[in-house]
Parts: sequence; structure tokens; C-alpha cells
Amino acid sequence: MNDFGKLLTAVITPFDSNGVLSTDTLWRLCKKLVHEKSEGLVLSGTTGESPNLTKEDRKIIYSTAKDSVGDKAKIIAGTGTYSTRESIEYTKMANDLGVDGIMIVTPYYSKPSQIGILKHFESISENTELPIMAYNIPVRTATLIEIETLEKLVDDIGIHSIKDAVGDLEFSKIELERLKDKVDVYSGNDSETIEFMKMGGKGVVSVASHIVGKEIYQLIEYICSDELEAAEQIQNTLLPIFDMLFEEPSPGPVKYLLTETWEDVGSPLMPITNISSDLANKILENYKKIKKD
Repeated sequence: MNDFGKLLTAVITPFDSNGVLSTDTLWRLCKKLVHEKSEGLVLSGTTGESPNLTKEDRKIIYSTAKDSVGDKAKIIAGTGTYSTRESIEYTKMANDLGVDGIMIVTPYYSKPSQIGILKHFESISENTELPIMAYNIPVRTATLIEIETLEKLVDDIGIHSIKDAVGDLEFSKIELERLKDKVDVYSGNDSETIEFMKMGGKGVVSVASHIVGKEIYQLIEYICSDELEAAEQIQNTLLPIFDMLFEEPSPGPVKYLLTETWEDVGSPLMPITNISSDLANKILENYKKIKKD
């Protein structure tokens, strides 16, 4: 099976002051992420502000990432939308650009039935040979991909992996008990990485790895070598920043922190706004403390 790795980053989309995609910054960001131990880059997902990206934006993003990292990391393109037809169109484009896999989110806004979800994935899979990661994030899509549906996605459609951002470890426990031997299941929440991997999860699709990638990679290495106390020490250090990155709408906090500590990646596009001064001060102070320690 095509291995996406254990640490994947859900990559932000950098913009200039006019809200135009900043290709040069994206190219450098992809290099930075791989240098800091990301094994896969998940593009044009939630953190990448996918609803604001045009087809041309996506084409530039995928080709820029491929050019930046070559075969040093897997490139997974978020090609799922609320429209099956549009998702197929984006998937074919990503396929032609040579990405390593695609991520399909549950169709949002339209609130399909479980049968509708299955048909959505089936229609996309019939139009690509690329490995498919199913993205389950009901807090944003309003619809949960239920366990029985996930089993059908694995057994009948042959998806490659699951990004579980459900936020319910009891759900994840059942999911992993049934599917961990058939498919790679990733935590979609940084704060759940240890518990997730202890239950058989593959790794994490991380937002925090933009800024503490090496630390998260070390945490994962400790888990894999059964050094759980060492892993938990890192986790406890990072938990405050994990929480702050979602204290206000994402990707506002991580974009702010990248701009302050690395390079200007621009503001989020409306309707997401820049973060408050209170959060800005708090998150930057916490970051400096982590790096000092």
C-alpha cells in the first residue's frame, strides 16, 4: 500500500496583501515543512482555506508543492467539495499534475445521507487510480461518516486512509478496532495523537507541525518505540499551543504565528479574520517558551 507517512501537515495557503496566492512563499513553506520532518503535505484542505480557492489556485498549489519537494514527501490534494461533479473535476486535474493521493471531505452544506456519501466516494474513485483519504469532520460538514459507512468505503470502494477529525475518542476506538488492519487511520487533531496511536492509529494530519514539526515528529517516534512517558512529556509541553491554534477560527492563529516566527504568509481570506491581539500575544509567548525550553 502507498505509505503517506506518520506526520502529515495540513498546509496553509499563503496570500499576499491583495489576497492573491503567494507561490514563492508556498514553495519555501513546503521545503520548510519537509525539513522539519513532515512526511506528507495535505493541500487545499480546511487549513488551506479550500472554499476560497479557484481551480487555477489549486492547479498552482499542487504543481508548486510537487516542484518544491519532489519525492521527499507525499503530496495529497484536497479535491473534495460539496459537489460530486466538481470533486471529480478537481481530482482529475490533481491526477494529471502527479500528486500522490487525494483527500475527499464529506460533502458539506448539502448534508447527504450515508448512501449519498458512499455514492459520492464511489463516483470519484471511478475517475482516478489515486489513493483516497476520507476526511471525516462533522463539526464543519454537519454530517458524520458513520462507522458502517467507513467500513463500506474501505471494503467496497477501497479507500487508502481516513483522517478522523470527529473529536470523539470512543468513536475512534471502535473505528480503529474494526479498520486499523485494513486501512491507515490518522488523527485529525494534534491533541489526540498519543491516544490515537496507542489505539492503532497511523499518525496525525497536523496543523501545529507548521511551527513545532520536529517536536511532533519526536513525539511520534517515542510512541512508535513505546516510550510513552517521553511522548507524554512532549505532548504536555505542546498542548497549550495545540489549543490556542483553534481558540479562534483556523487558520488565523497558525498564519499569525508563521508570519511572526518565519515569513509573512498573509492574512486569511474573508470570512476568516485575523486573530485578536490578546490571542496573538498569548500564542507568541507560548511559542517562545517552547523553543526556549
